[in-house]
Amino acid sequence: MRKFIVVISLAVFAATVCAAEASKPASDINAKIAQLDINKATIDDVIRIFGKPERYAWNNQTLTKNNLPETYIAEYPNRFQIVIGRGRVIELRFERQDTGYVFRDKIRIGSSLDEVLDVLGQPKLTIEGQANKRKDGVLYKDIDSRKGSCYYLLSEHGVRFIFEDYKVIAMYLTSKETGLGKRSGSFQDIKTIDSVNEYNDVRWKDMSKLNLSGRNKLIYTLNFNLKTIWPPPDKMPKGNEPNKILNDAMNPGLGVRELHKQGITGKGIRIAIIDQFMYPEHPEFAGKIADFHNLSGRTNNGSMHGPAVTSLLVGNNCGTAPDAIVFYAAVRDGVYEIDYVNALDWIIEQNRNLSSTEKIRVVSVSAPPGKVGTPSNDSQKQWAKAVAAAEGEGILVLDCTSEHGFVGKCWYDFRFPESIAGCKPGDPRYNYSAPKRPLVLAPTAPRTTAEQTDKNNFSYQYCGTAGDSWAIPYCAGVLAMGWQVNPELSSEQMRELLFKSAYVKETGEKIIYPENFIKMVKAAKAVPNKSK
Repeated sequence: MRKFIVVISLAVFAATVCAAEASKPASDINAKIAQLDINKATIDDVIRIFGKPERYAWNNQTLTKNNLPETYIAEYPNRFQIVIGRGRVIELRFERQDTGYVFRDKIRIGSSLDEVLDVLGQPKLTIEGQANKRKDGVLYKDIDSRKGSCYYLLSEHGVRFIFEDYKVIAMYLTSKETGLGKRSGSFQDIKTIDSVNEYNDVRWKDMSKLNLSGRNKLIYTLNFNLKTIWPPPDKMPKGNEPNKILNDAMNPGLGVRELHKQGITGKGIRIAIIDQFMYPEHPEFAGKIADFHNLSGRTNNGSMHGPAVTSLLVGNNCGTAPDAIVFYAAVRDGVYEIDYVNALDWIIEQNRNLSSTEKIRVVSVSAPPGKVGTPSNDSQKQWAKAVAAAEGEGILVLDCTSEHGFVGKCWYDFRFPESIAGCKPGDPRYNYSAPKRPLVLAPTAPRTTAEQTDKNNFSYQYCGTAGDSWAIPYCAGVLAMGWQVNPELSSEQMRELLFKSAYVKETGEKIIYPENFIKMVKAAKAVPNKSK
């Protein structure tokens, strides 16, 4: 089942909350929110009222305070999130009862659809059993014939709700001035900046007036795209040509292209991706999507994440397995476990309809569905159950959860992308701390990925830094190459060989070693799949 959101006007609810909550302690979430004018509030107002966030994030990536894009999320305990665009508050998100937030003294997480309608009134139009098109004032009920999955947006009140089992599982308060679904805070608005530091995001930024000469390593650390406007040549670091840097970083590195020259490209291997909505027509991977299942409720406005992970897996220029065949399930932005569960169920069903020589081998999930602290404990259990069902049929699931995931991130020296010994664990922005569970580390930066937010606007972005999301498709592609050369091996054997073949650093971390992995895969003998 799917979730349903209602968005409520902060201007209307603020007065109500102020009166109802005046006698409650200042620490109460309702009293704090009453202090915030969502139509004018900035990130400074947010920090003044709620304190420093536990985390800054966007598209499942953790960000640093001095390296924030124009749009990002400030995360607080109990899944209370504040979306910021261009320094202004766009939306307040509530997804757990633990926050204690109550709208108009009546609506909270867990309230029924009938209770919401009693407070807000009956919708002018109800659409049942169809796709969620998120039209204002329309109640979408039993979305895609999923009983109990509903969505309701009322922009005049600045509120939207998501329902599952006809109960509120998410409640979002939205700025009326910003407007839901508008491109306020969008990356795509070119913005002039007056300074730049290492690891900044300068996609859609105009740096033409800056002097970057002498800063010889700066550009390699940045996140930029083809829309980035650079200073004139005499103000650029000598020998640093952004387009060349971007093109060079299409190379997966670590000897992968040498394997491609040998014909080891994942040819014919079926793999699956669960990620945000995207357009399948990007030239980097056009024609490689065997089936596309849309659970996102969107039919336009592509994401940054979807085309990126797809290109890192099967891209003509960027991918580790450029000749693999993709089954793609698009889910809503954010980690809604029920979408991922439904997507994995769909993948299992597709797999059952394939012949014994065409089975789906691995699923790339660049997200942590089922992680502790997400909206529904039941959904967490459902994700674990869905993963077990998939692996019971021989499908290996790669995700970013600490409970199940075994792929971590590393980064390589931009001068020597083929050097496995030169790979460094973690992320160059942060101090590295060894995980408590064994991981195989795959390179996430510097890498170039496909980019497409508008249907006919094909582009690329360079990532001087990236998170675990980029490691998952890299590893999935290496696995696809392995199954191409030895299709008889089980998912358990493949996982074991990834660890066994890895390059072990002096400090004990294991770096994925594609060439050594393929050698071991070729020599391995198939054993019965223990998951069956």
